[in-house]
This record gives sequence, C-alpha cells and structure tokens, in this order.
Amino acid sequence: MSVRYSIWLMPAKNDQAYLQNVIQDLSLEYNAPVFLPHCTLYSPTDMARSELEKILKYVANGASPLSVTANRLNITSNIWKTFFIELEKSNELSKLQQKLMCQMRSPKEYDFMPHISLIYKEMSTERKKEIIEKLFLKNSYKMDKISVVETGSDVMNWKNIIEIKFNA
Repeated sequence: MSVRYSIWLMPAKNDQAYLQNVIQDLSLEYNAPVFLPHCTLYSPTDMARSELEKILKYVANGASPLSVTANRLNITSNIWKTFFIELEKSNELSKLQQKLMCQMRSPKEYDFMPHISLIYKEMSTERKKEIIEKLFLKNSYKMDKISVVETGSDVMNWKNIIEIKFNA
C-alpha cells in the first residue's frame, strides 16, 4: 500500500502552542488522539516526498505569514471535522491553496473548506454542542509554514515529514 500524505498550513509558534493546548485539553477530557494544529490545504496525495518538497518550496517562496480569521466553531458527523474552527476563506488563503493545487500532478477534486480541527472523535451531536457552548477561542491565528504530513486512519501514527517556513 502506498504512503498517503496531506499538505497542511501550520500556525506560527505562539498560535501553535495556544491551539496545541486546546487540542490536548479536549483530547484528555474526551479520550481522543492528540495531533498538531493545522489547516489542510490538500489531501491525500501519494506523490514522492522529493516532489512534494519541491512543491512546498515553490509555494513557500515569496509567501508571507498570513492571518486566518475564525468564522465560528462548527461540528459535522465527519470524524475529520468532528469539532473545528471554521475559517474565513480569504483571498490570501485561497490564493495560497490555488498556488499549491496548480503544482500538484493530476490533482483530485478537493473541496477546500478551511478549518482547524480541535478533536477527532465519534461523539453525539449533543456532546459536540456542549463543547461549543463552553469553549471560547481567539478570533485569528497567524500561519507561517507549510508541511507534508504522513497521514492515515490512525492519528497516533501521523508524522510531519517536511516543514517549510514562508520566506517573503
């Protein structure tokens, strides 16, 4: 079976720590896996790591750190969007994602719905609504790097394998 990768937009150091604390607290409280905070730009791909690294360098070159704005907290029945921060699809964010998509070899259709997941866990809608009611988060987050992450169905085995900071 081929290795599957996801391409993530990652928060800057302070926002990374802030979001990581939220994810860890929720993971402890609800017995869910811990993962790095991120906004998925594209997933999945089985392109070679060397090819993906070239693409990331191209996308990061000339890119400036960007601020993403939270629209609201949201829930779905999809485990990968159990409970998340829905992000505004700004021009800057859309352009970055499009720059990436233009570099992907034969990209599959990808419905880019920018968000930062806070928990991956099967749970009732009522439980998710309870979490929303008691959680208050910042309205914006600085994102300053792009990563390739080895992903799959087991969150505990995800590995960040390439990370490139924006260099504008």
